[in-house]
Order: sequence, then C-alpha cells, then structure tokens
Amino acid sequence: MRIIKSIIVILLVNLVSVSCVEPFYLNKEDEFSPKLVIEGTFTNEDGPQEIVISKSSPPESPALYPVSGCTVVIEDDQGHTFSFPESTDPGHYRGVVNGSYIIIGAKYRLLVKTSSGVQYESSFEELLPCPPVNSVYYERETKPTSNPAVNTDGLQFYVDFQGDDTYGRYYRWKLEETFEYHSTWPVTRYLDEYDTLRIVSPDYSNFICYKTENIGDIFTLSTKDFSRNSYTKYPFHYVNNQTQRLINHYSLLVKQYSLSEQAYGYWEGLRKNNQESEDLFGKQPANVKSNIYNKNDPSEVVLGYFGVSAVNSKRIHVSRVPGMLFDQAEFCVAIKASSDLDSMPKRRPLYFAPLDDDEGSNITWVWAETDCFICTTLGGTTEKPSYWNEE
Repeated sequence: MRIIKSIIVILLVNLVSVSCVEPFYLNKEDEFSPKLVIEGTFTNEDGPQEIVISKSSPPESPALYPVSGCTVVIEDDQGHTFSFPESTDPGHYRGVVNGSYIIIGAKYRLLVKTSSGVQYESSFEELLPCPPVNSVYYERETKPTSNPAVNTDGLQFYVDFQGDDTYGRYYRWKLEETFEYHSTWPVTRYLDEYDTLRIVSPDYSNFICYKTENIGDIFTLSTKDFSRNSYTKYPFHYVNNQTQRLINHYSLLVKQYSLSEQAYGYWEGLRKNNQESEDLFGKQPANVKSNIYNKNDPSEVVLGYFGVSAVNSKRIHVSRVPGMLFDQAEFCVAIKASSDLDSMPKRRPLYFAPLDDDEGSNITWVWAETDCFICTTLGGTTEKPSYWNEE
C-alpha cells in the first residue's frame, strides 16, 4: 500500500479500525448515565441477520460496551417467532430466518429480555418493497480542503433509482467499499529473532491485499413531496486521491433500503446530528426517537432502532482512473540500514529492501515498517474477493 519515489518521504500513518456498529454516547454538557442501546435491521437478504445490544458510553471515552445474556426474538404479525442467540462476539445476537417467513407487507417487531429479566420490545414495522437500483456511477471532481491553497482530486459517486406508487417514499443507503492495495517490496532479507540475517527468494505471498470496510456516513432521502417516486444523480460517497484506495482497483457496494416514515425520521435525525457533530452519534440520544421501549417502564430512555427493510443492491468497479495522480498519498518509511544493530529497531523480524541509485549501479539497503512488506498488517487479506474484476 505504498509508493516509492526517488526521494524517500517519511509519513506517519494512523490506522483506525472501523466497526459495523458505532458506539452511542451522550453530549458532554449532559450528566452521563448509561442507557441501553438496541440496534438492528431485519431485511429480506439471504444469510444471518444481527441485533446488537450494548450500553452507551461517555463522550470522553466512546466505546462499544456489549450487553450479554439477553434473550432476543423477532416476532411477525402472524405470531411466528425467530430466535437470535448470542454469538461468540459478546452483545451480538445472530439468527437465520427462513425466507418463506420474510414477506413484503408483513410486520415484525423485536422482543428482548435481559439477563436480569427486564423486557423491551419495539413497535411493529412493515416490510415495504424496495425499487431496484438503476445505476451507480461516478464523476471525477476537485474539491477544496481545509487549506485554501490545496484542493483534492477524486471520484464523486452517484445513484439513480426509479420507483412507482407501489413502493414507499422513504429510503436509506448503506455503502461498503473494497480496495486492492500492495506492499512496497516483497520479502527478500530480514533479521530473525536470533539476529540472524535471512536471505530468501523474493516472497510475494503477502504483497497484494484486499480490504473491505463499511462506510459510516448516513444517506437518506424522502420522495414524499416529489411528483415521481424516483431520483437521478443522488450524491453520496467521495473518494479522494490522498489515500491509496483508487490506485489499483476499487469496488463500491451500494445497498438501498426501503423505510417506514418513522424509520426515516430516525435515520434522518441521526444524519442531521452527524453533520452538526464532530463525533458519529454525538447528539443522538438528545433528539432522535427510538421505537424500542421498556414494557414495564415506558419512561426509560432506550437508544437505537429496530428497522425492517427490503433491500436492493448494485456494485460498481473502478480500475486505475486515467490521469489521476497520487502525489498526496502515503509513502513508506525507508531508513538506511546500519551494521550497528544497536542503532536499529529492536523488533523482529526486521525487513530490508534494496534501493537503486538513479543509474541502477549502486544499491543501498534500507529497513522499513513491517507493513511495507506484509500487506496483511494493514488489516486486509490476501484472499481475492469472488466478485473482483467483475465489470
């Protein structure tokens, strides 16, 4: 995931892990009191579905505090119930529902009983049909940065959809990006745990990686006041040239969700709060209404939302945009190696790479961070996705 130039540039790269479910917490000006957070969306997609139960965290130390030991059930309006047992991931309750019970027009609600016997339930939500995603596409755009003298080049993605009166009028989109990145060098030389220099044939087994991440931004739209239940060129994700995402191959999966009016109000309120807050969900508890309540104490504030949505999706691939430069992207740290081991980093293995001079006649050996040689240390995998290179 690095580029080498004739001049070695040293940049510090901070990696932040991204979770599918973000922590909830209160405003700094409020006296903090932990609240129960229940979050999940029941859909007509194949495969396991998930409900996440946690406690809200204080603003000065946002985190996900899972709540274990709950009994979690989804019930439809015909009295069928579907159990969601807790997985090996604490606070994450997963279940698979037979598709014959996931019916457009049916209504579903969530029932939760904590380990202490407190019962919570959501209102019934109807599974509304969702129109197909007509197209996902991008345009190259230049945008300003916080520095007035610096602009950023990148791709602005858009979506088109077209529904009719048989569909609802409220929508949400979730995005998932996957990108290919490369190490700077294959493994050829390294110091092992005994400070023995190992010389091997060029090892490219950890040279190419693929990383998938959920995009945390919230995208919502209502066509309630439109003459037609459709939209052209709805803008959402922007990817700039200051990272390595677009250098090799990039893929964006767009999931389009149908929402009830109440669910739309929740997500739209959350979206507005995020625009006004530095932190995701920073103002959520104060003014975004949940549809989940304590059966015996309706005055208890419960956070989160149980949604029911039909889903349609479309994937787009981007390969090496012509003319796009990446001179603002990250570079590897490369430092001239020394024969004095005391002046070298203590970690092992310590990897080395050759740098040629401009004429290719002299080679200088340098050491660099492990992720310059082992791409998986940046969170990706060497396993190519099944949909890769599909166009």
